[in-house]
Amino acid sequence: MRKLIIIITSICLCYFWTGCSDKWLEEKQDIKLIVPTTIKDLDLLLNADVFQYDGRGSVETACDDYEFTPEQFNQLFYGFDRDLVIWKKDVDMENFVPVQFNEWKCAYQQIQICNVVLKRLATLKKNENNSADYNRIYGIALYHRSKQFLNLVMTFSKYYDKSSSKSDFGIPLKLDDGIDEVIKRASVEETYQRIVSDLRESARNLPVYQKDYSQVTKAGSFALLARTQLFMDNYEDARKSADSALKYNSFIQDFNQISNTSASRPLNIQSKEIHVRAAMVKVSNNPTTGRISQTLYNEYDNSDLRKVLFFKPEQDNKVTFKGHFLNSLFTGTTTGEVLLILAETEARLGNKDKALEYLNQLALNRYKKNTFVQFVANTNAEALDLILRERRKELVTRGLRWQDLKRLNRDSRYQQTLRRSIGENIYELPANDPRYVFPIPSFVTNFNHIEQN
Repeated sequence: MRKLIIIITSICLCYFWTGCSDKWLEEKQDIKLIVPTTIKDLDLLLNADVFQYDGRGSVETACDDYEFTPEQFNQLFYGFDRDLVIWKKDVDMENFVPVQFNEWKCAYQQIQICNVVLKRLATLKKNENNSADYNRIYGIALYHRSKQFLNLVMTFSKYYDKSSSKSDFGIPLKLDDGIDEVIKRASVEETYQRIVSDLRESARNLPVYQKDYSQVTKAGSFALLARTQLFMDNYEDARKSADSALKYNSFIQDFNQISNTSASRPLNIQSKEIHVRAAMVKVSNNPTTGRISQTLYNEYDNSDLRKVLFFKPEQDNKVTFKGHFLNSLFTGTTTGEVLLILAETEARLGNKDKALEYLNQLALNRYKKNTFVQFVANTNAEALDLILRERRKELVTRGLRWQDLKRLNRDSRYQQTLRRSIGENIYELPANDPRYVFPIPSFVTNFNHIEQN
C-alpha cells in the first residue's frame, strides 16, 4: 500500500511539473485522470517543490528601485526584461517553458493542484483520527490558491478601487479541477472578495505551529490576509488581521545579533520571523545586474543595519542587493511586514501614537543599538510619511514596490512620475499610467480568448 501511494503521488507530481506547468490555461489539461486517494496523498501534493515559488517577478523588474548604465541594461538576458525596465507599452511576457521562469503558468499550476486537493478532500470523511490533518490540508490549499490569485491580480489588474471594482477586470478565478470549466476574467471585486474569504477560512483551519518551517501556519495566513486588505484600502480589517498574525507570531529578528555582516548572504531563511518560504518566479536580475537606485540607498543612514546587510558595494561605487533569504528573491510575509501594516493602518485611522509604537518596535531591531533615536511625529500625516519610508526600505526586492506605487499614486501627496536614465536615453512613467497594469501574456489570450487589458 505504501509503495502504491508513492507511485500515485510521484506520477501526480511528474504530471503537474511537465504538463500543467507547461500548458495550463494555454492548453487545457485533464488533471482528473490521476486521482490521489488518501489524506497522505493530498499532503504530499501540497509539499511539491512548485509551492516554494511565488510571483511578481515582472513587477519587481519594472519598479523604480534600480538604475542601469547602458552596458548593464544590455546585460539583462531577456528582451522581455529590458522592455519592462523602460516601461515599454504593450510588453508581452515570453512563453518560458520552465515553470520557475513563468509567473502566469506557475500560478495556475499551483491553483490547479490546490483545486485537485480541495475537490478530493471533500470526498474524504473527516473523523476524530484525521481531523487535524484534514483541516491543515484544507487550510494550506486555500492559502496557496489565494496567494497566487493575489499575485496575479496585483500584476494583471488595476488597483482595487471600490467605485469601479465591480466593472474592472480581475483575473480568471479557477475554482474547479475540471477541464470543462469556462475560463473568463472575474471582476476585481470578485477576485479580492474570493481571496479574503478563502484566507479567512484558511486561517480558521491552519495550526498555530507546523513541524516544518516551510509550511504555513495561522500567522502566515493572517499576514497574507492583512496584505490583501491593505491593498484594498480596508484599513480597519487589515489592522485586525495583522494584529491576529502578530498574536500568533510576534518574533522579530534583531539585526544587531547578526555578527558576520560582510557575508554574501547574512540573512537566514529559517528565521522565525518568516511565515513561509517563498521565492520569486521569473526572478528579476535587476538587483545584481543593475544597481540599487542611489536615491533609495541614500535613505538608509549609517546607523541602519540594513545598509550593510542588504547591500554589497561594487567597484563603480554603487551597490547591488545581497539581502536574500534564499538563492532567489524572497516574497513571503514576515513579522516586519506585519508591524509595518499595523503602523500604517493605525496612522491612517488616526492613531498616531499607536502607529509609532509599532514602527519603533520594528526599528529597534533594524538600527544599531545605542545609536537609534525613536521616531516621533506631530501629526498622523507625519507618522504616515515615516512609515511609508521605512516600508520601502524594509521590503525592498519583495515584489511589493510596484503595488505600493499603484496605490500611492492615487494620493496627490505621494504620486510621482518615474524616470529612468540609461545613457542618453530618458524613460518616464507618469502616475496612474495604464502601463502599471501588465497585459495578459498573448500565449494565454490567443488560446482562451479572454479579455486583454
